[in-house]
Amino acid sequence: MLKNNISILVVDDEIDICRMVAEILNDENYNAIIATSYDSAIDKLKNENITILITDIWMNNNTNAGLELLTFSQDNDPLIPVIMMSGHGNIETAMKAAKNGAFDFIEKPFKAERLILLVEKALQDRNLKLKILDFELKENKRMSLIGKSSIFKNIRQKLNKIASTNSRVLINGPSGSGKELMARWIHKNSDRGSFPFIVASCATLSPERVEQVLFGWNELNSENKNNQSNIGLFEQANYGTLFFDEICDLPLQTQGKLVQAIQDQSFYKIGSNKKIKVDVRIISASNKKLSASIQEGVLREDLFYRLSVVPIEVPPLNQRGEDIIHLINHFLHVLAKDSGSKLLKLSSETIVILENYEWPGNVRQLKNMVEWLNIMYGNQKNFIISPSHLPPEILGYNENEKSKNISSQLSLSLKDARKVFEENYLKEQLKRFKGSIAKTSKFIGMDRSALHRKLKELNINISNKE
Repeated sequence: MLKNNISILVVDDEIDICRMVAEILNDENYNAIIATSYDSAIDKLKNENITILITDIWMNNNTNAGLELLTFSQDNDPLIPVIMMSGHGNIETAMKAAKNGAFDFIEKPFKAERLILLVEKALQDRNLKLKILDFELKENKRMSLIGKSSIFKNIRQKLNKIASTNSRVLINGPSGSGKELMARWIHKNSDRGSFPFIVASCATLSPERVEQVLFGWNELNSENKNNQSNIGLFEQANYGTLFFDEICDLPLQTQGKLVQAIQDQSFYKIGSNKKIKVDVRIISASNKKLSASIQEGVLREDLFYRLSVVPIEVPPLNQRGEDIIHLINHFLHVLAKDSGSKLLKLSSETIVILENYEWPGNVRQLKNMVEWLNIMYGNQKNFIISPSHLPPEILGYNENEKSKNISSQLSLSLKDARKVFEENYLKEQLKRFKGSIAKTSKFIGMDRSALHRKLKELNINISNKE
């Protein structure tokens, strides 16, 4: 930001001091604005785009005028740094100003260099807060729970209820369905949100070192000769949340120790007899059928009951098709803002195809597809994604198969080739719409009765009749 775009409000009941401070700031190319009373300052804070506030504490025989102005400024716009100045300065006044949210305190008379240094530091602090705010806004968008289906509304209601509690949560659902996102959302919206969210990826933890990673180890007895920390994931997550991703992949021996650690909120580091106490919320997830995992001896039953105080079942994406367009629009908006690309739109035909696709990779696959579309077409203005622009795996063919089909049809008469095409085309459309005549007829633009006659003519059986 250019200095002449930075407006600094200077408030003092002595006009000469206001002018002196404004002159110092103007010499540095800042835009200085003057107010000589509390009411005038309030008016300018409300109506001017103020970047920094510099105010006297004692004004117009009111010893707390500056502190009252500080309070108003913080309530009105907490991003405005406030520098307090006073000719009656003391430690008590400075501490009171700092406690009320002042950025810093300067005692009159002061040197110009000292004032300019404080202004520069205040600007740095403000810019840092703006970056943090921007980061948090982006994170909030990425962590949004997107969906309007009844299934997803029920999940969101449950998440809202449990977020503020300390209950252990076990999230079960297929890979790519958003289990970790939900765990992070629970953490962020809990009282632990300002503390760490630590992920224990059970599938990638080495069986030989898994207990060291979770509980840490005694430095004196450690075989590790480098400077690696001996603090385990439990200690790293203290006062926060520890998320066990794919809990069924944790070795059974470690599962037994985990039961004890969860119950007592304490554990021993490897090679130590000193008990470590922690305060950690446990959230876990799995893509496996948990009852079968218990029967197969992959998951300890006692651990399951410790973890599953609040169970959450996450369905595959193809069971909540009405959420697909909302997810796509969300990802498109996030990508357009982050990458500076143009916002893509989808044709109605494309939406129908995507809503009826099986999505074996669930939300993760959908997000990857949107990123692919953004890379391929995001530089074109007002671009509309038609079915032909979708990746081959969505349409259900590849280029080699397409070439072979065309080659084989070249030997046929036009009448026979048309019949082969119509048969394959209608079979694929019925498959795409799960046998729904209504959806198929709407998509291909054919009357239902005409479609029924065509299917009978081509001897195509409908597996799912209306």
